[in-house]
Amino acid sequence: MILWTLRHTKPYNPNDVCYGQTDFDVSPSFAEEFPPAIQVLKEKCKATELYASPLKRCYKLAERASEALNLPAVKQDALKEIHYGAWENVKLSDVPKDQMNAWKADLRGFRFPGGGESFHDVDKRIGAFIKSIYGQKEVLFVSHAGVIAAIEHSICGLPDSQFVEAEFPYAMVTRFEIDLDANGKLKGSFETLYGGKQQPSLVDYIMSL
Repeated sequence: MILWTLRHTKPYNPNDVCYGQTDFDVSPSFAEEFPPAIQVLKEKCKATELYASPLKRCYKLAERASEALNLPAVKQDALKEIHYGAWENVKLSDVPKDQMNAWKADLRGFRFPGGGESFHDVDKRIGAFIKSIYGQKEVLFVSHAGVIAAIEHSICGLPDSQFVEAEFPYAMVTRFEIDLDANGKLKGSFETLYGGKQQPSLVDYIMSL
């Protein structure tokens, strides 16, 4: 199975708060950010299905991909970003220190308080969805950093010590090759084909708090 992923462009977050499933719109720079990524997909992607997170910052980009590839964009809740629970819409600098220290001690395993998820929860969510569509030969996901990283970690074997969720560029295009092994476990490899718009490392900021 060939899986393409396209991360959303920069969201409109003027208050610089923590956001996961908060439904921020795209930034005013959207029109400048998306065309190179869409061009890469138009030239190389042969997907027959396009699934997108229903959150605005993804779905508006999915509509552009839909036009370029002549595919309907299907909203899929499994492709939403991690839910940060009580941290949603809160500045990271305002998060209680004990909670922040607990996250820094286990970046992918920590479950965010107030009904949130852990990044391992996202692994399970996205793995179950990929298994459900595995018979399709080539698909495109328009989604979020947490979802793309979940595929790299839980399917492609990237170690948990590499917290790439906080380092992915906006509008990044990645191509995955995914198979099922003899035990029915998803295995894969990946290549980034478009680096997108770089953002400051969130890992460095987290560790400074």
